[in-house]
Amino acid sequence: MRSAKVPALSLVILAISVILVMPASAEGSDVAAGDVGLVPYFGHLEINAGSSDSFRIEVVNYLSFAENDISDYRMVTVSFITDPDIYAYVENEEGSFVLMGQEFRSVTVHVDVDKYASADEYEIGIVLTATTLVEGGGTVTAAPVNVGLTVLSPLSSGDAYNKILGLFSNPFPDPFNTPLATAVITFLLWLIIGILAVLTLLPILLRLVARNHKEEGDKLKKGLRTLLPPVILLFAFDSALRVFGADKHLIGPVEVWFNVFYIALGALIAWKIYIILVQYLISRLARNRRVDQSDIDVEPLLRLLGQLVIAVAAVAMIMSALGFNLTAIITSAGIVSLGITLGAQNVLNQFFSGMVLLITRPFKSGDLVKIGAGSTIYKVSSVNIMNTVFDNWDNEETVIMPNNMVSSSAITNLTGDGLLYKIKVFMNIGYDDNIDLAKNIMEKIANDHPSVMTNGAVDPPSTRVTAFLDSSIEVRLTCYVYDFNDNGKIGGELRESIFKAFKENGINVPYPQRDVHIVSGGPQEENDD
Repeated sequence: MRSAKVPALSLVILAISVILVMPASAEGSDVAAGDVGLVPYFGHLEINAGSSDSFRIEVVNYLSFAENDISDYRMVTVSFITDPDIYAYVENEEGSFVLMGQEFRSVTVHVDVDKYASADEYEIGIVLTATTLVEGGGTVTAAPVNVGLTVLSPLSSGDAYNKILGLFSNPFPDPFNTPLATAVITFLLWLIIGILAVLTLLPILLRLVARNHKEEGDKLKKGLRTLLPPVILLFAFDSALRVFGADKHLIGPVEVWFNVFYIALGALIAWKIYIILVQYLISRLARNRRVDQSDIDVEPLLRLLGQLVIAVAAVAMIMSALGFNLTAIITSAGIVSLGITLGAQNVLNQFFSGMVLLITRPFKSGDLVKIGAGSTIYKVSSVNIMNTVFDNWDNEETVIMPNNMVSSSAITNLTGDGLLYKIKVFMNIGYDDNIDLAKNIMEKIANDHPSVMTNGAVDPPSTRVTAFLDSSIEVRLTCYVYDFNDNGKIGGELRESIFKAFKENGINVPYPQRDVHIVSGGPQEENDD
């Protein structure tokens, strides 16, 4: 397939190559080393050990093009000569192909560098083998074209070789300036530095992280004292190996286990800090009356979520450090998760709805609520991860609702800010009665009732005319009571006391009545006359 676009620089190189390399003989059935050639687009590569990269080459058939003549066609095969730690390859369809005369093809070369490849300069030899399509024409292999490659390895000693701590030249006389002696000195120095750092920095870290959480601080200290010594030993040993100039196959496993301990240490610190933050959050919610002592599900839930997130992250990082292919694992886990999600949608919906309820806390244990558009009042018994348990207000039955039903409904919390509650008492008086006297009586009775709030924390009892009815005037008393649970009883007591006071003061409480007027001498009588 002939390319449609070619960079300008490539065209110039190709033109010069055609002039210099094109064979003078016109025997099209023979094959020569100069029939095909290549131009690398990339002159030099730089790749980290354990990584991959790619570059492009242009393969060209320098022979002339003759229509309907396959003598100048060439079957081209691309191969490579590399170091054992370097693997160069092309995709299957690009490894062997046919080029007509004057045709060229762009080929992508992939390069993989082994994890334990030494940090050094390498060459990748690209070899082209050309075969004619004419029977008996023959095959020829051209001399390799070399592409430079620099490998960078984190496992090599580099500038740390035979230097104290990998930084300073060894000033001691022989035999204390050999690589082995320098490595031993480095190992001991790092141990001393690590111990001093633990003794000085660990108390400061604990003071900053767990200042007001002594129990969690003690647990964090115990965990750090367990993990820090192996980390210090591995770090000192790894540094000593580099100073000694040890083989990369020895440094590699030490580096892996050092990373494993480092990840475990980071996970432990992250977990302890997370627990302290959770306890701080719970205390703040308690101060804001969002949770109380009977709500024991919030902290375990947050602990569970933290454990899942930190554990999954730590395991994934450890598996990556040990060389596992996380892409395949994550893909497989995603497929399994999709199947579980589709098969357990309702269960998962309840679970996540429970998490929302436990974290947002629209109500707490003991609150009186209405769920949805109904008028039934429920008392919250407990909020669990999958369901919420309610008692009806009369304690006659227990209702267990799935959390997805609760979270998707309108929630009216009647006692979310406390048990105090506003009640309204309606009384009717006659049109001929004294409205001001009736209002004064209603307010006095409310102020004298021991369960009505008159301490100035809320509005005092008040009255107002709310409606002119057919047979009476409606007057409303508004006041606050201390306990929502008593609002029905207190309302009844106020109505009874007001009714008695009205009778004593001559205020009529009329019942509905209607005047009926009978008119005689209608149209029927007139007709009879």
